[in-house]
Amino acid sequence: MGIAYCLIRTAPENVDALRGRPKAVAEFVYQDPDFYEAPKLTFLEKLFGKKPELDTGDIPERVEGDETDLDKAWHIIHYLLCGNSGRGEGPLGLIGDDLNPLADLDFGLGKPNVISSSWVNEFAELTARMTDGDFLARYEPNSMPLDELCMGDVVARGDVDDIKEYATENFHFLRDFARTAADNSQAIITYYT
Repeated sequence: MGIAYCLIRTAPENVDALRGRPKAVAEFVYQDPDFYEAPKLTFLEKLFGKKPELDTGDIPERVEGDETDLDKAWHIIHYLLCGNSGRGEGPLGLIGDDLNPLADLDFGLGKPNVISSSWVNEFAELTARMTDGDFLARYEPNSMPLDELCMGDVVARGDVDDIKEYATENFHFLRDFARTAADNSQAIITYYT
């Protein structure tokens, strides 16, 4: 089992409607009103009469086909785009960008994050011109930080060509997904599962 990277295309106004609303974000992402479990009040909060915060606002509608995932290839894709295993810089660092959390909510692997429509557009423009050869330019197993990358152990075992194909295929999914989002002036909500 590994960590998958998931992406949801949505209108910027939906992001605004969800921002800071953990219950709404959980319901929007998982399409389940019972997924979110509100944090329990502490003893002192109860003692001083604090009431649980209720979120009864509307949840934006999802659209069929608005979500994809990069399965477990996400980290190698990120490395190939950015040249490092941590947070990337610039538009090609889209996967590693975790600086814009949508709400104070942790799905167990971090907070859902927002990639703005302008950032999505820049990413789409840069990757549209990228050939498979450009994308794979950093794919050099002997010099990659395999011990830092998800699926790096698979590359280290010698499944070099299979992982190269897997990463390229998922990069195409990401590039097409971002292009569609950019064409529709959409933002992207990301989360790990």
